[in-house]
Amino acid sequence: MSTKKGDRVSVPPLSGWNVVHGTTEAATGWEELCRVALPNAHRCLDALRTGGGLSAAR
Repeated sequence: MSTKKGDRVSVPPLSGWNVVHGTTEAATGWEELCRVALPNAHRCLDALRTGGGLSAAR
């Protein structure tokens, strides 16, 4: 089964944001990123879920 727009990126978090793919291309790109850079993809997903990437411009 292939991923598509609206599919969950991974298992739902116990807390924080649930991240979904915005487009089919994003789903495909995410799968590719996980294949080639899983540790970085994991850190990215954690930041998205916790809002860690949200900060005021400096």
